[in-house]
Amino acid sequence: MVRIFRILSFFLLAGLLACGPVLAEDSPEETVNKSLKVVKALLTSHDRSIPEDLLKTSAGVAVVPALWKGGFIVGGSLGNGVVLRHKGKSWSPPAFFKFGMASVGLQFGVQKIELVMVIMGQKTMNAFLKSKFKLGGDVAVAAGPVGARSSAATEINLKGGIYSYSRTKGLFAGFSLEGGGIDATPKLNRRYYKTTSSVKDILAGKVTVPESGRRLIKELNKYH
Repeated sequence: MVRIFRILSFFLLAGLLACGPVLAEDSPEETVNKSLKVVKALLTSHDRSIPEDLLKTSAGVAVVPALWKGGFIVGGSLGNGVVLRHKGKSWSPPAFFKFGMASVGLQFGVQKIELVMVIMGQKTMNAFLKSKFKLGGDVAVAAGPVGARSSAATEINLKGGIYSYSRTKGLFAGFSLEGGGIDATPKLNRRYYKTTSSVKDILAGKVTVPESGRRLIKELNKYH
């Protein structure tokens, strides 16, 4: 049994190492620029567009422009992203976070996923910003509805939770956000803003936002 576990662990490590160098190349600036491209793509895609009324009533949006998933029987996902708080008719500067999860089941290969999470309710937003936040554990998470509008009174709309949207490149059997872990990355926050790593200060707008961040905010402001 120990030998089997070691073999499976080797394949998991090999899969993540295969995509790790690509992830490591992205600077905070590049992560924000790629997040902007993902937001534009998902908001304008006719078959996978995010309903505007969800964004208008959301508490925030999180984007992982390159979530790398790899494995052989035992698998894992890894990616850096940004989260922006939505309050009134404005969006906060982006704060950085990391997403990771492990999975067991029929799976093989390496896959890149572009992920957008629409955060519903301030309670969910506050939970999202906690250290080691768990998707599907701390709050509900579900595949998001698509189309121009979505006014269905779902449990997530009523009680809060997270809607997920993704675009996949490559082949991989099965994908779920259940059990995924999210945590802030102070190092990336400090590298991007040069002054602070505090998520609270960033989302409160107490920072000077670089040009890439202003472009991302401007794009989201079209849907406030």
